[in-house]
Order: sequence, then structure tokens, then C-alpha cells
Amino acid sequence: MIDIHAHILPEIDDGSQSLEETIEILEKVAEQGITDIIATPHVMTGTYDNDKNSIENKMRFLKKAIKDNGIDISVYPGAELYLDPDILEYTKINKLTLGYSHYVLVESAFQGFPQNFEKIIFNFQQSGYKPIIAHAERYQDFKTDFNYLISILNRGCFVQVNCGSLFGAHGDTARKLALKMLDEGCVHFLASDLHGIDGRPIVLKETYKFITKNYSKELAELLMVKNPRHVLYDATIENMISNTYWDEESSKPDIWEKIRNLFK
Repeated sequence: MIDIHAHILPEIDDGSQSLEETIEILEKVAEQGITDIIATPHVMTGTYDNDKNSIENKMRFLKKAIKDNGIDISVYPGAELYLDPDILEYTKINKLTLGYSHYVLVESAFQGFPQNFEKIIFNFQQSGYKPIIAHAERYQDFKTDFNYLISILNRGCFVQVNCGSLFGAHGDTARKLALKMLDEGCVHFLASDLHGIDGRPIVLKETYKFITKNYSKELAELLMVKNPRHVLYDATIENMISNTYWDEESSKPDIWEKIRNLFK
């Protein structure tokens, strides 16, 4: 499996606070079947002013520690970008994409998106980037208006859901939305969003089993292996929903047929 969202670079944000803690985390995720992981420290003006140099420096020390400790896992640089008016230019200057690709992991305030949210996303796309909305199940705007989520997806955005949300780690409302998103084919990635060894539970293996049991092994592979691999390879990821809204009276897209076709 491949994890595209993890705060594992030490002493750089609210994630791991030491190299020793990071090594312990990586040993645990490797035991759960993770072969590749993208380090995504927060980039938030005035709070976490991480840039290309700070991330690369931490990556260099981390890769050496991984080799010294014999951990069978590959780590790639990335970032979680907080959407503010200057973040696009900052991203361009510092090349803050996921694993050298054109994919970018973006986030916003949970209580409400900024008024220019869609414009910021559009500007990223116009500049050649492919936005992935981090932990989409946690945003109040999506919780109160599912069709708004659909409209964002129809604009070409991708969606990542936290594994822990499927088990209630972020509350029952987030859990219900995450399951609805899965039911409707509105999820492209399941990732850990790890924040330290004693923070959010490491449930990657449990998530794979949950998706396999309650949906299908094909979907588990798609969300935790195939689509994440496409990020690392900078390859195209198919949008799993229809190109229009749907309601209770309209027919929903044949999500499972589309998933099966991906593996043909």
C-alpha cells in the first residue's frame, strides 16, 4: 500500500517531534503493509512556513535514518498546502507537489471554505497542478451540502479521506460522510494523515480490510494502491463520479462497473 498523506518529517509541524519518533512510526506503518509514503508537512503562512529547503533537509536526514535502521519503505517529499491568497505562487517557487508530480495536497479551515475557494482551486489547475482535497470528510461545507462536494469533484478535483474517519476518529458526522462518499464513488484516496506515534491511530491495514469486506478488494486496491501509485508516477487518475449532479429520482452512475473496467 501507498500512503499519500502523513506528517512524519520531524520537528517541522504538528506531526512527529523527533527523528526517533518518525522511525518508530515508519516501522509500524511498514508492518501494516505500507511500501511507500509521502511526507506532507503543513505549509501555512505564519504558522508553518515550510519551504523547499526545510523539507529537503529533513528528507535527507530521514532517508539516512531509514537506511541505518533497515526499514523497508520508500519516502517521498510532499506538503499539505493551506489555501490562502499567496499559496499558489509559494507552491510554484518551492515546488511543493506530491513526490515530484503535478498533484498537490490542499486543505482549508474545517469550519468553512474561503469565499474564493473555487477560484484558488481553478488557478492551481490553470497552472498545471492537480489538486487533491485533504480529509474532505471533515469540512463543514461538505457535511451540510453533499452536492457542493459533487460540484467540486466535477471541476476536476480529487478527494482524500482519512482512514481513521471510517472508524470514528474524527466524530460520527465525519464517519457518516466518509461512508456516503465511498458509497457514491466520491473518494480517490484513503490515507493516514498521521500526526505522531501517540496521535491518530495507525489503521491502514484495518482500512484495507474494511473496504475489502464492505465494498470490494478492487476498491481497496484502487484507493490505497493504484491511485496513490498514479500520483508517484504523475499518471492520470479517473474521476469516479458522473459529470452531472444527481438526486434521489435520477439514476446514479455505475461506479462498480467503472472500477472493474480500471482493472481490465
